[in-house]
Amino acid sequence: MTDFNTDVMPLKSKFYRLALRLLNDDAEAQDITQETLIRLWTRCATLPSAADAEKLGLTITYNLSRDALTRAGRTHEQLDAIDENMTADSSQSPIDSLAETDRRQFLRSVIERLPFRQQTAVQLRDIEGKPYKEIADIMQITEEQVKITLFRARQALRNAYKKTDTYEL
Repeated sequence: MTDFNTDVMPLKSKFYRLALRLLNDDAEAQDITQETLIRLWTRCATLPSAADAEKLGLTITYNLSRDALTRAGRTHEQLDAIDENMTADSSQSPIDSLAETDRRQFLRSVIERLPFRQQTAVQLRDIEGKPYKEIADIMQITEEQVKITLFRARQALRNAYKKTDTYEL
């Protein structure tokens, strides 16, 4: 049995980050997060574990975000410019810190141009650290499709790095 306050509410920031990354609209991401929490509230008593609540919540967030983009006529949106998971190392020199910031901005700009499905896969796998099976369930595709999607996204990132003289792999 899943408790809403102890098992679901701590996941709120994960749902928000996914929605914000996919929609690039703070207000819309907050709305999606609230709707996700409402839907989880109604199903909380039937969920056997916190892991199930997280998986269901990410699936709901993904679907609501995709639907919001479709309703608005958008098929691809930019990622937010601020990434909470990527903070500069304070032990770095100012030059190294600036170079790291530039690399992150470049990476975000490349990810912004990826198709929606690839952005989602990168967010869930490389940022959230979700396993392929869970990503497949959330995105409602097969594990093989997740791997192919990630391969293509990473290939696009590699190609973008190769096209610049500034960045190295």
